[in-house]
Amino acid sequence: MRTMQRTTMTVNDTAYLLAQDQDTARIEAESVSAAQGGGAILHVTVVGNRTLDVLVTPGVAVTFETVDVDDDDRDDGDTNAPYDVPDFDDSYFHPETSP
Repeated sequence: MRTMQRTTMTVNDTAYLLAQDQDTARIEAESVSAAQGGGAILHVTVVGNRTLDVLVTPGVAVTFETVDVDDDDRDDGDTNAPYDVPDFDDSYFHPETSP
């Protein structure tokens, strides 16, 4: 099986899985710039090919974590072709209920 890198962007206490085509270095740089500039909205695509707008201000904690995962051909960042993603907590803590 092929693998890919999956980046999780956590904003305060909420985690978002970024689509695999997202430029993590650009998003990190824009996050820093937004915080230094007093605030700005970042536009990212998350797993499921959905668009997410995040307000980043000096008081918002944004972290990034990257891990290797099995490749998912659906995760191409095409926001014109969204798809449902199982809830991470359900699939991680209750694998018997995962599709």
